[in-house]
Amino acid sequence: MNLKVKHPLSKKEIRQIIREMESLFGREIAEGMLGRKDRVEVADFDRSTEIILVNGKPFFIRRKGLIFPLVAALYEISNEEDLRKWPRRVVVDSGAVPFILKGADVMAAGIVDADENVREGDFVFVVEEEYGRPLAIGTALMSGRDMKEKPKGKAVKNIHHAGDRIWELTVG
Repeated sequence: MNLKVKHPLSKKEIRQIIREMESLFGREIAEGMLGRKDRVEVADFDRSTEIILVNGKPFFIRRKGLIFPLVAALYEISNEEDLRKWPRRVVVDSGAVPFILKGADVMAAGIVDADENVREGDFVFVVEEEYGRPLAIGTALMSGRDMKEKPKGKAVKNIHHAGDRIWELTVG
């Protein structure tokens, strides 16, 4: 499956994405992800999902009007940055990794740290504990504080993970 670019985004739309990334991650991180002069295009993935390309590379996912960086984009960033300290993070132990990479939702029992500012329904990204490499992005099913304190239950609904169709399309 190839991504078919629908159209480039306007400067106004690019500024809106930058504002959204600033609200999620802070100005410095947002400016590292996307610049006002970057070429930004949108492509359909499926009925509810669009992939946003930055300078020809898939970088963001847009679903139900919400935008978040792809796992592949976060992986590239993790070569320079320690994602285990970023906002919107959920850090899991090594025992959870193989399950998440098969598409399983993230269980509270496997979480060793989480951004306490995360609220239920927020987009989050999941990283493994040892190296801080991103595994998945998903929707929080509980607050960041509850993720750290509750011993059981589903904490994150996995919507995109390393090795899935989106990953294969964007990395392969």
